[in-house]
Amino acid sequence: MPIPISLVIRNLKFVIDFMLETERLFLRPMNKTDVDAIFALRQDAEMMRFIREPQTKLAEAASWINLVSSLWKTEKIGLCAVFDKSTDQLIGWCGLWRLKETGATEVGYAIAKDFQKKGLASEAAARCLEYGFDRLNLDEIVAVARPENLASCRVMEKIGMKFDFTGKFYERDLAHYSISKIVWQKQNRRRTENY
Repeated sequence: MPIPISLVIRNLKFVIDFMLETERLFLRPMNKTDVDAIFALRQDAEMMRFIREPQTKLAEAASWINLVSSLWKTEKIGLCAVFDKSTDQLIGWCGLWRLKETGATEVGYAIAKDFQKKGLASEAAARCLEYGFDRLNLDEIVAVARPENLASCRVMEKIGMKFDFTGKFYERDLAHYSISKIVWQKQNRRRTENY
């Protein structure tokens, strides 16, 4: 009988270098054991329609995992595999990365279609903002998305980001959003005071 990922993650929590947790999710750096699950997500045309062309080869997923994991040791940023606690299933990715054109730290996310419309992308992205501001002491975090990707833009707004402009990022015209540490701290202080 396979061991549930939640049990493995809980037991390894003090052994692995990095892990984030929310009420419903575990986030940890991707590794080679995630290749099959990530490939299944990245070959799904519906999931990838606002991101890039779906991948057609397992080696592409492996290469992508290596890329988005390459800054963990030097900058303590990268994309994490996102696991749903209730199913122990890898359901997407989320994390901080360098925006290619500006070098700004961006939050990026994608959640499998069966798990969308449940607030999971917002939950994961908000936890990544907390990590970026509290642990990395970043001054600002940005995000970009296709303007027609209303769900992604809504996630950015839900986590407190504001629309800045539409510009050329990743060779596409994308909406640019941002939030400063000061604004994030004020928003979170208000949320805490309202409980």
